[in-house]
Amino acid sequence: MVISVINKKGGVGKTPISFSLAKDLNFYLQSNDNSVIESIYPDMAKISPAPDLIDDCVYDFGGFVDTGIIDIIKASDAVLIPCSIDYNSIVRTVETIEEIQQYNSNIIVIVTKTEKPTDFDSAKDAIAQHFDDLSFFELRLSKAFRNSIETGLSVTELYQESPLTRSAYKTVYGQYLTLLELFNNAIKG
Repeated sequence: MVISVINKKGGVGKTPISFSLAKDLNFYLQSNDNSVIESIYPDMAKISPAPDLIDDCVYDFGGFVDTGIIDIIKASDAVLIPCSIDYNSIVRTVETIEEIQQYNSNIIVIVTKTEKPTDFDSAKDAIAQHFDDLSFFELRLSKAFRNSIETGLSVTELYQESPLTRSAYKTVYGQYLTLLELFNNAIKG
């Protein structure tokens, strides 16, 4: 299975989501953008301007699309596009989808950093008005993803650490688990 994570907008959660999924699925992780992934996921992560297409890999792509990235997007079983709830993020997300949907239509938009119950629906509606047949997931605002990158633990590992973390990360972990199970079921499939 190949999973690509991309958005032209930075700061939407691409790297923490990519890292957590790769670690929880026991997949490799590759990126074309500088980050800490090689130090927090040793022997399983690689940063390269031209990532290699391999099976059982999550790709964390920076905000640009070039020929090598297009080939990986074409081969991906799913393309995840994290998007925060601010207007600029939504605009850049629409641009990203317009650019890549011709190569792969199996797009999942992950609305990140939601705080109010209406945030998810507002972002979803703003994006969905431009496209048909997109899937959407929500990941509420949580320190879990920042802590994941800082500790080298996946969101699942952080959640399972103690009763306190199970309480603190309960909501976002439930949302993340739904996404993780989507891929686990596809692998077993």
